[in-house]
Amino acid sequence: MTGDCTIGAKIVGDRYLLFKNRDLVYEDYKDQCIFEDDIFAVIGIKIGAGIDMGASIGVNRWGLAACNSTVLINSEEAYDVLMERLLRRAKTLDEAYDIVVKSLDSGERYQWGNFVIATPDEVGAIEIGDGVYEIERGSDSIARTNHHLVLSTRDALLRASPEEREAGGPLSASQNRRQIAARMLESARSTQDIIEILSTHAKGKGYDSICRHRTGVRGEDPWLGETSYSYIIEVETKPLDFRIHVAPGNPCSTTYHEVQLDFKTSSEAKGQLIRDFP
Repeated sequence: MTGDCTIGAKIVGDRYLLFKNRDLVYEDYKDQCIFEDDIFAVIGIKIGAGIDMGASIGVNRWGLAACNSTVLINSEEAYDVLMERLLRRAKTLDEAYDIVVKSLDSGERYQWGNFVIATPDEVGAIEIGDGVYEIERGSDSIARTNHHLVLSTRDALLRASPEEREAGGPLSASQNRRQIAARMLESARSTQDIIEILSTHAKGKGYDSICRHRTGVRGEDPWLGETSYSYIIEVETKPLDFRIHVAPGNPCSTTYHEVQLDFKTSSEAKGQLIRDFP
């Protein structure tokens, strides 16, 4: 299982910030990461099966970062596998989109989702549905939650069962979260501004809340979940310098840990970072 996520990116001068709140339906989740010569990534999950695979959020040594969110669960392959592929190969938004296009045009199918991509030059979103795909290019910022904006999938999401939406929740709640994130992102200039977005609550702190909390009430919706991790990838682009800020648990009440990412460091140092990752 995985769940609802609020994701986005913003270019600010000679750097960009890419972010994700990872909301999961089960408790005590501990994430894992990979760190190799070309890629750093937090490992994803095959939705509905709970099997670790692919990449949930990551960045490569060429300066491209990406993260994803669920739109609809089905029996197809985890979109995290496709995201890991583009993180390993793509240097630009166009190259990332080309990898998605070639994959789906060849007949490969994935659970429905959104990818947010950031590079030193631009940000964008790639939407994936049932063999279909679309791209949106942002001027300097972009945000997504658990529905598509460009692909015409609204009716399918309204018909979807709670199990197919899982922690993504009702369409209206996802739309509300995206609108809040996009509006706040317009004026964001710093890492602290992104933390404020990721720590934002709606009334009840449920499906329509960027920072989601379990209520602990008996009979609570089993798909509600909670924010298990919050991530911000920060990349200075001239010259390239990489770091990730990680908050285990709800970002409104948990300290972010800053982790420096040096792709030129030794294998031993990379292994130690993986072991120490928050």
